[in-house]
Amino acid sequence: MRLVDFLRGREATTVGEIASALEVSERTVHRDLATLREQGLPIASDTGPGGGVRLERDRGVTAVHLSVEEVVSLWLMASLSSTGNALPWGDAARSGLDKLFASVPRERARSMRELCRRVVVGKPATERVLAELGTPPRELLAVFEQAFREQVCLSFDYVDRHGKKSRRCVEPHGLLVEAPVWYVLARDVEKSAARMFRMDRIQRPRRVPGRHFTPDMEGLQAQALAQKGKGPEQ
Repeated sequence: MRLVDFLRGREATTVGEIASALEVSERTVHRDLATLREQGLPIASDTGPGGGVRLERDRGVTAVHLSVEEVVSLWLMASLSSTGNALPWGDAARSGLDKLFASVPRERARSMRELCRRVVVGKPATERVLAELGTPPRELLAVFEQAFREQVCLSFDYVDRHGKKSRRCVEPHGLLVEAPVWYVLARDVEKSAARMFRMDRIQRPRRVPGRHFTPDMEGLQAQALAQKGKGPEQ
């Protein structure tokens, strides 16, 4: 972050000047510049003696480094705002996110879009659901986010709508948000079936690091349609 601040404060500089100002080696400067470029920061280098370096200011928003999770959270907030009445700057939020996707490296943008496609925003929760809604465990959000991002299975205790308790191991392929309620869209590993699990009915969530899966929302949806006669678990 000190390097980013240094570059933002100058039109152009050299690797030697950066190393001297930040009291690090030139090798460290080169390494950190490479890291910042991988993160999407638009840093240009001029060839020749001195190794001129500058931050491309005309790239605007790309000078702000956002993690994949931060971008997805912004996308989710923009999507949630569109489910209710029209809000000021709603279209601008969508436009801004499109520009953000366009401004980052192609591979990074692809990862962001793939993660966003796994998040489904539906209508707000019904009065019936809100009336019976419980409180999910505090650790659930962090555990789910990590399993969802790392594409590893999730294990938890679950109480279904009939009050039946069970232990589940699932592949968290997607997330359904019906504000303020959310559901895990998953494939139950033991049952080999598509299932939907409501957040407040989950207890003792744990990641299963040794069990990886490949996200497949289309395949999960097809499986759910085939099971439609049985009904989802909620």
